[in-house]
Amino acid sequence: MTVVSAPAGSGKTTAMLFWADQLKAQGRPVLWLAARAGIESKRSFLQALKAAGVAAGMPWDALDSDASDASWLSVLASMGSVRPVIIVDDAQFLAKPIMEFLGQLSSSARDALTIIIAARGTVGLSLARMRALGFLVEVGVADLSFTLAEATELVTRSIGTPVDSRDLQDIVGDTQGWVSGIVIACDLYRRTSDSAAKLRLTGLRPEFAEYFHDEVVNLQPDDVRRFLIDTSILDELTPSACAAVTGDQNARAMLDHVFREGLFLNAIDQEHGRYAYHRLFREMVLGRLMDRAPDRAALMHQRASEYFAEAGQLALAIEHARLSGDKAFLADQLDHLAEELTYSGYLYRIDEFGAELPWPILAERPNLLLALAWRRIRQLAFSSAERLISAARQICEARREAQSLPAHEIEQLDLSIRHRLVMLAAARDDMVRVEADSEPLLAELADSHAYLSCTLLAQLMAARRELYHFQDMLKLEAETSRALSRPGSAFASIALKASVAPTMMAQGKIPLARRFLEEAFALAVEIHGAGSGLAALPALPLAELLYDAGDLEQAAELADQYLPVVRQWGFSDQMASGYLVSARLRSARGDLPSALSTLNDAHVVAIECGLDRLRSFIVAEEVRLLIKAGQIDEAERHFLAGDPQLDGEPIPTLHPTRRNENIAIAWLRIEMQRHRLGRARKVAYRWLEFVKRVGAIRSAVIFELLLAEIAVLQGNRSEARRAVRAAVEMAEPAGWVRVFVDEGEVIASLIIEAYSQGPELETPADRFAVRLVSMLRRAPQIEADEGEDEDDFGLTGRLANREVDILTMVSGGLRNREIGDRLGLTEGTVKWYMQQIYDKLGVRRRPQAVLRARQLGILP
Repeated sequence: MTVVSAPAGSGKTTAMLFWADQLKAQGRPVLWLAARAGIESKRSFLQALKAAGVAAGMPWDALDSDASDASWLSVLASMGSVRPVIIVDDAQFLAKPIMEFLGQLSSSARDALTIIIAARGTVGLSLARMRALGFLVEVGVADLSFTLAEATELVTRSIGTPVDSRDLQDIVGDTQGWVSGIVIACDLYRRTSDSAAKLRLTGLRPEFAEYFHDEVVNLQPDDVRRFLIDTSILDELTPSACAAVTGDQNARAMLDHVFREGLFLNAIDQEHGRYAYHRLFREMVLGRLMDRAPDRAALMHQRASEYFAEAGQLALAIEHARLSGDKAFLADQLDHLAEELTYSGYLYRIDEFGAELPWPILAERPNLLLALAWRRIRQLAFSSAERLISAARQICEARREAQSLPAHEIEQLDLSIRHRLVMLAAARDDMVRVEADSEPLLAELADSHAYLSCTLLAQLMAARRELYHFQDMLKLEAETSRALSRPGSAFASIALKASVAPTMMAQGKIPLARRFLEEAFALAVEIHGAGSGLAALPALPLAELLYDAGDLEQAAELADQYLPVVRQWGFSDQMASGYLVSARLRSARGDLPSALSTLNDAHVVAIECGLDRLRSFIVAEEVRLLIKAGQIDEAERHFLAGDPQLDGEPIPTLHPTRRNENIAIAWLRIEMQRHRLGRARKVAYRWLEFVKRVGAIRSAVIFELLLAEIAVLQGNRSEARRAVRAAVEMAEPAGWVRVFVDEGEVIASLIIEAYSQGPELETPADRFAVRLVSMLRRAPQIEADEGEDEDDFGLTGRLANREVDILTMVSGGLRNREIGDRLGLTEGTVKWYMQQIYDKLGVRRRPQAVLRARQLGILP
């Protein structure tokens, strides 16, 4: 026996006709019975069977159609070598007695004949025994569905001309390999005057709609038809979802019936617990529901929304609420699910759907207001966030006074309001308030509300970093570990790790910071996808970490992909990382205009959003790049345009911040170029003492390097080398290399001087310094003459190419300003180079330097 089960139009009849021709060619008589052709009872079935047998040459003229079943079975089982083939098409129309007769026939005849039965659903036969004996072949919808290659051949033959491969893929994808759908699509393709790319196959097209209505829906009893219509709103059908939507607790039985009858319902899993309608069929049924009974469609969507909300399938719950078309119902569902949606990473969906709601509806739902406020905070839309929080607070107070909510719910709402206020302060860089308000709120939350705790802890860590309050960081790191282990903290862990990592980076704890950022990045990509605003939270600090370690390629990849989307979720820290890394990469490639343009974009964002700390980062970087390019006046103009708010020297005050540090660094660079070295050294030293005392290691490295440059300009190279060595020792555990490279030639020459002969000791710091030397050395160096006393030739016995260029111009009588104009250097930088040349040549005057260089063959 062969059983063919597939929905209408799947090619069952065509397949059996093909088999019939092949079996006839083998000399076997084929008896074809079409159930649609008036076979209504067992008697009519036997009459049709006799007629088919006679037509096939069987000696059945004397056989009585009204004979007993035993007589018929005896005749059919004793065909001997003839072995007829009985083919029954559309068996779903056969009455139960006929199917029982066929079952008896298959059991008694065995290999005396072959039976092929086709039905739209499962045939009404017990097949277990035949399946176990190996006498059964089953052909299903998957076997009959056309592959791309088969569809290509059919379409090409039907249309008569080659078809674009993308159009073919669309046809097969839209029809899901359903052969009648492919045939209809071919007809549409031929009749479409425009390009086939504009042909969109949907179940709403009349050609498909009429077929499904006439061949499937219209043939069903009312209860089945109603089930098909009501459940068409579901992407995936399960017994519980169907029961919730239809209100029928026997939905399981109906679901099984629809599947057995082959009504374009496909099983998704092997256990037959999940189903889905064929896409075109579902579009037709759903389209008619929406067109003819929109109120019922809305009711079905509301029931589905409530079911999925209860089942924890939040995205489906709010999608069905939206499809219901009832704005009040949508608002209620969003308000009810706001917390869970936010904690699960669907804040952006709340924003999308909330945008469709008018203010009078929003203003009555506090949880929805607070969710939208959180989204606005993340987008740095502060005024809108304030309005939403204020509206939520008014509702909370009104309900508290009216006692219309239980005290516990009022308390939870109040906690959420306070959380949003802290987040708003964090977004505005008001870190003093963040630190003051976060700790008591964290204590009240205790181990509940993992999401709120994680986000608060993240901002508290950021505030501590900004205010240099590193004294209890170990305690906060332990609290971070506890927060990350709490149930429900997965999504919130992205923001927490992305905020904690920069604090660890500032302290030089790079391995743990990198692990946190990579874990957060992987989870963000898993939840929202690559290139998302959520993934930018860890991606941009990770780009900064990689840049500092010298991995410019990967840093560039992250910065290029995630800087454009940072404002979807990022705060000041993430934006600073993104813009600074992007500018530094452009500068490293020698593209100063592009680097300054990037920083200008960041400056605009900082001013627009009132982010003074971000602005200070940007101004400090602009000053560094402009001074490095010899544009001292432009650097000073940028510094003053950044509104530094200085009242005297920028020494660390009683409560300094990283903004103060950035301003101090920019001020120091300008003071150095203006040769106000005493003031600069005093301020740099005060900052160095402070950042070392509080444990801000990366800041300490920067101030040591600035002090080294000041020492060089003061002619004290031994002090400069000491400062550089101190910076190297602090930077080594973290692997920071770019901080040395980006400082330019002054620091590069000092490191080469101090370490070019290899490590003095086999310490990690010395090995790290040798790595730096290999990065910094750009050209062959000029060695001292053999036998020359090293002390007579200065400290290292080498001149860099830039130093030779400057010495050549000195020999031509040019002054420092003129040399600077030709080389794009400031006059102060040229003076620094001259001091370096004096030290290396062992002289103290310009004529002596030129004479000594000629003696050594450096100059002609």
